[in-house]
Amino acid sequence: MNRVVKRILAGEGRMEDLNLIVDVANRIEGHTICALGDAAAWPVQSSIKHFRHEFEYMIEHKGRSMVADGVSRAA
Repeated sequence: MNRVVKRILAGEGRMEDLNLIVDVANRIEGHTICALGDAAAWPVQSSIKHFRHEFEYMIEHKGRSMVADGVSRAA
């Protein structure tokens, strides 16, 4: 998950990376002996759930942030 997020931030992400991250997090959550597995999955799932549009923007604009570009999101 870390490598994929870093790839998105570096401007090399692909749209399918978002589904990959969620799929990996879902496979980790509840399927590990260590509670740290769940703890690693939850922030990723939450970030994509609530800010998917921002991740998509970063992918489409090669790592640039909506905030840095001054783009507002219609509610």
